[in-house]
Amino acid sequence: MAEFSLGPDFERFQRDMQQQIGDFSKMQETIQAAVGRGEAAEGRIVAEFKSEGGLTKLDLDPRALRLSSAELSEEIRTAVNAAAQDFQTKVKEAGSDLFPAKDDGQAMDPAKALASLDKIANGFAGQMRTLAHELGVQQQRAKEAMDNYKGPNSPGPR
Repeated sequence: MAEFSLGPDFERFQRDMQQQIGDFSKMQETIQAAVGRGEAAEGRIVAEFKSEGGLTKLDLDPRALRLSSAELSEEIRTAVNAAAQDFQTKVKEAGSDLFPAKDDGQAMDPAKALASLDKIANGFAGQMRTLAHELGVQQQRAKEAMDNYKGPNSPGPR
């Protein structure tokens, strides 16, 4: 009996997809574990920012409470914004392997990243169409072989 295969292109595509899925999973884990940290007022105000929960920590040293309300408010905003910026930097670093920055140092273009994902999805859809077609052909061949087969105990002429 002949071995069923969709060929080296499909097998390469399948390996590439498994690698990309693994890379996306690692990136997701890294992002979930990332903690952005920001400080203000000479380290007396500390903020932390995470993917789940956003601002997850805000520590105020009692000496920071000596500031006027306007100054305290400004310093808190500074710490929180620094934590959010630090978090964004860590997210960009986590995604840099999958979506590297351009040689000129500019950040990745989100539209190009989406186009890249669309290309991957379209390639996958095309391979699935090929797979479905090939499975249909193989199923039809198997049906025809069964219809043409006459075993030793089957009724009727041979």
